[in-house]
Amino acid sequence: MIGTVTLNPCVDRTCHLGGFSYGGMNRIIDDRRDYSGKGINVSLALLQNGSAVRTGGFLFQEGGAAFQEGLLRQGISYKSIKVPGRLRENIKLWNSEDGVTTEVNQSGAFVSMEKWKEFKDFFSEFLEGLSLVVLTGSVPKGIPHDAYRQLIEIAYVHHVPVILDAEGDLLSEGLQGRPLAIKPNAFEFAKTFGVPEHAPLGVLAGKARQLIGAGMVSIVCITLGSEGAMIIDKNGGWRTIPIPLEVKATQGAGDSVVAGMCMAWEAHLATSDMLRYGVAMADGTITREGTLMCRKEDFQRFLPLVRVEALSL
Repeated sequence: MIGTVTLNPCVDRTCHLGGFSYGGMNRIIDDRRDYSGKGINVSLALLQNGSAVRTGGFLFQEGGAAFQEGLLRQGISYKSIKVPGRLRENIKLWNSEDGVTTEVNQSGAFVSMEKWKEFKDFFSEFLEGLSLVVLTGSVPKGIPHDAYRQLIEIAYVHHVPVILDAEGDLLSEGLQGRPLAIKPNAFEFAKTFGVPEHAPLGVLAGKARQLIGAGMVSIVCITLGSEGAMIIDKNGGWRTIPIPLEVKATQGAGDSVVAGMCMAWEAHLATSDMLRYGVAMADGTITREGTLMCRKEDFQRFLPLVRVEALSL
């Protein structure tokens, strides 16, 4: 069974606009509200593709009951540590005229160190019976910047490998715990590791190989937006060739890549197949509206279309 952890859950309100005027009047054509968070997205994609998954994280007092009920309606039983404060709300403004999404995200309520210690004890129990766990997303105020490193070290004691999807200090500190894999996007990777923002693939791959060679991580997957994604391990690197798609939304695309990687890893497939599965899952998500995640029929439709080629390293 795969586990996912969401330390900073949220409500995602996706507003569909027919155009966007900065500083002007913008009218909403349609909107939807989804109970979400990056780990929640990974769980939902896995569930919709037939994988067993355990989902957990913090549950904020204000809005928490509705959050749990909303997840149950989607088949997700959310195991949690309850904390004071209000569930954050994120606004996604999707402009159908140019396919661009503008995000306005709240940072989340404060969580005390006492509650963080309680969560770490909870996490040790949460890991029982898992074959893999995903740590992803931002953390609430009050949670230390090395939070993911601490959780990875707990998972290591329980012999549960970790896929980490984070940025900045959460990612760089998390690497000190030696996760199985990381999955930043190109901007997050460049910002975290001091690589030029628009660096060519060879530069990104070179930095990834340095991290792998130093024993900090075994697999590095970097998503490249409309250019697809790449993945590196000790034996080589691979990238996908993008295919023409009608993009309806981009939220959850990176989370879908993580879900696909989990499915391939649990099936004991090759690293290049982790990339294929991840991109097929992402393609299934971005061709659905709002924050809807890839379904089994979407994944099965796109998987045969995903082409992977070896990188020259």
